[in-house]
Amino acid sequence: MHYLFGFSGRINRAKIWLFLLVTIIWEIVIGVVAVIGLHWSHYLQALKSFTENHHSPLDPAPFPIPDAVAGTAWYAVGGIALLFLLYIVAYFAVFVKRMHDRNKSASWLLVFVALPWVLDVAVLATGSVQGLPQGLFVGPVGIIVRGVAYVIACLICFWAFIELYFLRGTRGENRFGPDPLVK
Repeated sequence: MHYLFGFSGRINRAKIWLFLLVTIIWEIVIGVVAVIGLHWSHYLQALKSFTENHHSPLDPAPFPIPDAVAGTAWYAVGGIALLFLLYIVAYFAVFVKRMHDRNKSASWLLVFVALPWVLDVAVLATGSVQGLPQGLFVGPVGIIVRGVAYVIACLICFWAFIELYFLRGTRGENRFGPDPLVK
């Protein structure tokens, strides 16, 4: 339980790679709960019809709406919300402990998670995507600003990936605890 929900201590690279497997299993469970609990067979039919009519890949797919008659729909929505909330807590707990192994505080997650998200939102907000308001940066200047913001967000994500998944943690004890590789 501490591996997924505790925020103290350190974990090594193997345990963060293991979290990818945990994430896949978590997503499968959420998908099964959604399909069974929300009776999304009509969504699958709508998706099939959508793809058969040769829509552009950029067109939004039909949005699944739970069957209002099904009594299990509200239980499924509650279960999905709970599983999603638990996943978010586990995500941050695992990443905080991995940052601790690199002898960095949890505040680095602001750089690795929040900053790329803010830059992505800024790119969308200043874009000329149909349905979104026109931003301050339009024309060639807007293209450059959005491109630079997108490249910076991608570089930060790449840096975080290397930092968290490939670089060895601090050898020996650091301010966050003992080395998880020392037995």
